[in-house]
Amino acid sequence: MSNYIPEAKGSWALPLRHDLITSHQTPIVKAILQVKQVRRYLKERPITVWDSEYGCAKFVKMTKGIDADFLMRLSPNRCIYAEPPKYQGKGRPRKHGQKMKLSDPTTWGIPVESVEIDDPTWGIVEITRWSKFHFYQSASQPMEIILIQRKGKGLSKKAAKPMWLAWIGEEIPSLKWVWELYLRRFAIEHWNRFLKQRLHWTLI
Repeated sequence: MSNYIPEAKGSWALPLRHDLITSHQTPIVKAILQVKQVRRYLKERPITVWDSEYGCAKFVKMTKGIDADFLMRLSPNRCIYAEPPKYQGKGRPRKHGQKMKLSDPTTWGIPVESVEIDDPTWGIVEITRWSKFHFYQSASQPMEIILIQRKGKGLSKKAAKPMWLAWIGEEIPSLKWVWELYLRRFAIEHWNRFLKQRLHWTLI
């Protein structure tokens, strides 16, 4: 399923491609096919947003060569790797640098950027970015890693849970804009609920 979110605000998305996943396909394979099909008809380079099911090395490798930007949510138990140290001329060049475990703050390196936002809906939000990290199985495709954390007293356990994102594409926009962009992805959930509960597409 591919959808287009036309508005900066609001809760609606427009369907672009809706296809059944066959027994010979996976959600990732079907998603990549749909992105390639939709891309043919777009004049501008799109920014695509994805949930954590697509935040993996297989998806990253399959997106290579597609003229689009990808913003993916990462599972909090993921491990990623920094760039390898400079080659010293002996032995086989390394592909991976320092390991960063998202669930373990002691493994986090020094971020390249951090901002704090006072949002009228979400309160104080801290957004931090690490640059040029990769999955173990997609070492040749670097990602920008983004951590979003709500701050303040009295937050529930769910509200205080960090959100991890990865950006692959051209120059990354401002961190505030990236976070707001990912929040717009939830408009797709409203469309999914509408087509199931009102249009009954799942019964076709």
